[in-house]
Amino acid sequence: MRINHNSLALNASSHFAKVNDNIAKSMSRLSSGYKITNPSDDAAGLAISTRMDSQIRGLDRASLNSNDGISVIQSAEGGLNEIHSVLERMRELATRAANDVLSEDDRDAIQEEIDALTQEIDQIVDTTAFNEQKLLDGSVSRRSMSSVFSIQTTYISGDVAPGSYELSITSIAERATYTTGMTYSATTITKEQAGTVNVNGFGVEITEGMSMTEVYEALQSHLQKIGVDVFASSDGGETKEDFASGSPVIFRSNEYGADQKISIKIGNDELASLLGMSDGDEEVGKDCVASITSTDKGFSTSATYTADGNDLTIIDRNGFEMKVSVDPDNFDPADSKTVIEVMTAGVMTIQTGAYSGEELKIDIPNIDSKSLKIDNLIMYTHDYASKAIEAIDEAVKRVSNIRSKLGAYENRLNDIYDNLEVQGESLTAAYSRIMDTDMAEEMTNYTQQDVLAQAAISMMQKSNERPESLLQLLQ
Repeated sequence: MRINHNSLALNASSHFAKVNDNIAKSMSRLSSGYKITNPSDDAAGLAISTRMDSQIRGLDRASLNSNDGISVIQSAEGGLNEIHSVLERMRELATRAANDVLSEDDRDAIQEEIDALTQEIDQIVDTTAFNEQKLLDGSVSRRSMSSVFSIQTTYISGDVAPGSYELSITSIAERATYTTGMTYSATTITKEQAGTVNVNGFGVEITEGMSMTEVYEALQSHLQKIGVDVFASSDGGETKEDFASGSPVIFRSNEYGADQKISIKIGNDELASLLGMSDGDEEVGKDCVASITSTDKGFSTSATYTADGNDLTIIDRNGFEMKVSVDPDNFDPADSKTVIEVMTAGVMTIQTGAYSGEELKIDIPNIDSKSLKIDNLIMYTHDYASKAIEAIDEAVKRVSNIRSKLGAYENRLNDIYDNLEVQGESLTAAYSRIMDTDMAEEMTNYTQQDVLAQAAISMMQKSNERPESLLQLLQ
């Protein structure tokens, strides 16, 4: 027996240290609830769980993003619903205005409400926003750049691929004109000359005693209601002059296009002769003319266009639609050729997943009165009101299509949200199996290690008592 080295005590102490370390691990697991509290516990499991935790957090954030996207769509839908209601009222008024039993005063009241409703649509477009971002004014739509300032896109469908689209404007649209022989004079309308000047079905009363200046001013003030400009010009309309200059009076439509006309009818031949309108020179309006250039990353050979005044609608295969507008006031024939660069920017991107590329793009086009082509509705004759009904029907159709598209977006986001919830639940369960402590099992292990620790302490005590027996040999 030896007293310098108590190997039994050292052995018992070594076992106690190991057991104590196990107890510390069990206490850490029981207090934190995690199975892996240190990389040494399970290095591979920690690496896997870290990636899972990152993905779970990403899925949780993507779920909130999807809800944000749904809120955006619902905000836009609320604005579109109000626009739909306004359009229904406008159609009702246009239908009433198409009835010829109405007086001019009645039509004044209808026109006033139509103009107010038009302004209301623009107000709705201007104020419908989410988180200070406007939704209906084209801010959430595809972006494009034109090489010519006076030629710009007004709408790009989601089926238009990014690329360069080339077209040339051969000639811009023209307005309808009617050049009369009416000039300034000191003549006064006699009883025999009094009558009605009907312009596009809208009558202007010319009464006895009116001077030619008063006739001119009456035509100006009344015909502006139906979008016809009356002015004197010596160069065919290039410049406007004072009536007193003696230049011929010209009637010209404010709008461009082949559907514009100036039809003047006067039942009183004397009045027609006096105003120089019995054989005036009439020119109908014209639509702009364009040519489309087909390229590999632009328009295909099947692309076609339709013109409405200075607005072009270009249709191609697979749902391709692009609308282009020409500004006649700034158009320069030398810049007739333009290249429109369509980009991917502009649409609202909703991150709908935990990884890059998992996204949904929301495209909401401009929906103001001008883009709906209802910014200049006229209610003063049956024909004008009938055209207004057609224009409003087209506007309703377009708004309905946009609402349908937004409904599809919302359905997709709802499906995405449900899918994210299932993915998050499944990943959380897998993460739990790797990281979470089985409390019952760990408590059993802790109890076992605690008993072993007490036994080790007892054995260390007894092993330290054994060297004392050597004293009996020394007595």
